[in-house]
Amino acid sequence: MKRGYILTGMLLLTGGMGGCRDTDRLTSVGEARPPGPTPVATSPTLPDAENSRPPPPLPEGVDPPPDPEEEVLDPTPIPTTDGVPGPLPGVYTDKGEAPETDLLRGLVSFPIRDEAALEQRIADIYKPGGSHFRQYMTAQEWMARHAPLEKDVAVVTDWLKSEGLQVPFVATNRLLVQFVGTVGQFNHAFGVKLRVLERKSPQGGNDPHDVYGLTESLKAPTFVQQRVHAIVALDLPAETGRLPGEFGQPSTEKPHPIDRGLTPRQIASAYGVDSLYAQGHLGQGTKLGVVIGASFRWKDVRAFWKMFDIEREDPRVIQTMEPPVTRYREGTLDVEWAAAMAPKAEVVVYMGPDARNTSMLYTFNEAIGRGEVSVITTSFAHREDSEPRAVHEQYSASGMMAAALGITVTAASGDSAGVDTPGSSPYVTAVGGTRLKMNGLAVTGETAWYYSGSGISRSFTTPEWQKGIVPLPAKRAVVDVALNADTGYWYTWLGVTSPNTGTSFASPVFAGLIAVVNGARSEGAKPPVGWLNSQLYTLPHVQGSFRDITVGITDRQHEAGPGWDIPTGWGAPNAQGLLQTLP
Repeated sequence: MKRGYILTGMLLLTGGMGGCRDTDRLTSVGEARPPGPTPVATSPTLPDAENSRPPPPLPEGVDPPPDPEEEVLDPTPIPTTDGVPGPLPGVYTDKGEAPETDLLRGLVSFPIRDEAALEQRIADIYKPGGSHFRQYMTAQEWMARHAPLEKDVAVVTDWLKSEGLQVPFVATNRLLVQFVGTVGQFNHAFGVKLRVLERKSPQGGNDPHDVYGLTESLKAPTFVQQRVHAIVALDLPAETGRLPGEFGQPSTEKPHPIDRGLTPRQIASAYGVDSLYAQGHLGQGTKLGVVIGASFRWKDVRAFWKMFDIEREDPRVIQTMEPPVTRYREGTLDVEWAAAMAPKAEVVVYMGPDARNTSMLYTFNEAIGRGEVSVITTSFAHREDSEPRAVHEQYSASGMMAAALGITVTAASGDSAGVDTPGSSPYVTAVGGTRLKMNGLAVTGETAWYYSGSGISRSFTTPEWQKGIVPLPAKRAVVDVALNADTGYWYTWLGVTSPNTGTSFASPVFAGLIAVVNGARSEGAKPPVGWLNSQLYTLPHVQGSFRDITVGITDRQHEAGPGWDIPTGWGAPNAQGLLQTLP
């Protein structure tokens, strides 16, 4: 088996992890933290507190697996796929072998069991008029039918431990296992010599940072290779320490002049959410998930909501891995705007330690695997052409589970005019950018944004529901929908309220919109929207509820036009229209 997909694209200065152009740089990292507990929920007033959570109960209906010792485990080392990058001019610069005493963390991914049956089940779930329409799977049913077997995970984790590596975290759905250890232990286990690569920062203008890379194939015993999908991430360890206290007290006075940026009330008006508000639908009865790297500022989000007359409860925080020791602007604005759009929804923030792949992949997957929300948004995007293929595939595998459970997953398409992951997955709704113009609460114009992340995926074939839309190569095309990303949104960071731009705002706004629609659907005894893409592309009346964006061009020369187009998808959503047209 060949080594995982080697990078083939060039990372542009404007590309990046995190939709916003001014997303905070990755912080420096320290030594690895000793193995910790399973993911824990934290109190809103003490976001860095740790409370033990018992492991989830075993799913019902699974036959007891055979004792692993009854198998003859073949120790023959053979290559295995991986998500570890190699040198790439202009993106990853080789700095030489990594010292064997240095610390690392990484993820092993496992394949979905009986994936073909799951694909068919999802097709049946989203076929209007079918006997299984919107009969979503429960998390327990998914575990019983499609989770990797405990036996297989145990075989691999036991082997990792036998090589001296530690296994602090196993994902709720068993699709991912985190390991930590030294470079020397990893090199011995996988028959390689890890190298240090200097990666150009995904955020334009920020300093480069070091990552681990390879110039050779990983190898593992046959019995390991037969069970895993990939070594899907390999990073420097998470930074250790304590999350600093929050300083200052942000003003709750409205900014002046207010017309320098867009307010939540204006955005609600622009995208038809205000019509649902007027009917008493504010997201009550729904749970909205926000996936972030590192922490956010509680004082900022509370001040932002109060400033714009939004009365809501604090979010609940799930710490998925090691505790973060820093806060990011990106996570703060994601929480501010997702929660603002659905003021009565319960917001659940899934928080990893930082924005590196190990943290973001695990946290994204955990948000889905716990099966407790109906909508999830992430704006911590990665340029598809600068991440190994295994990274894209793992995001999509998690998204596939979300579709089966009836969870809508939205992702910022990025601000580089290129394709980002996880938005490139067919199971994720990629939210692109527009340039919105308003006069008070009235929309006066909306065009495609020059930097709207969009294009043709390198990783995924054209889904059946996207075939025939336009003459395209045999690959998934993005985006699916689009909202404002160019006219500044007000947001509060470090006590300062100012306007900012990017698809990092568009995705949480759209997720909040869907949460409000789900709340209205529940009051009409209808199930949640779930996976949106297949119905969006196949039901003309759903497409008709979007405001078509027909003007504008991106930096990659993709033009907007009538109907679906690459920069804006089906256009700008209308919450009232989606409520009326989605079956």
